Amino acid sequence: MAEKGKFLVVKIRKSTWFVWVLRVIWVLWLLFWAEFTLGSWKELEKRAFIISLVIFLWSLVMGLFLWLWGYLKHKKA
Repeated sequence: MAEKGKFLVVKIRKSTWFVWVLRVIWVLWLLFWAEFTLGSWKELEKRAFIISLVIFLWSLVMGLFLWLWGYLKHKKA
């Protein structure tokens, strides 16, 4: 139990609906390219595998970067 006079403040920030839609689209995009990359690797299509792997990794890294950037930007506010 907290000492008398000390309080813990919890701030809850709701995301808007379009942020959730963008997150779902991003996850579906990643799943599509992950499946395409795996299929190209199994069929030994080297060029298609490299291209799809680059697209998958770029989408993953940029999505995580944008998420982290937005998180840190709103955390300061």
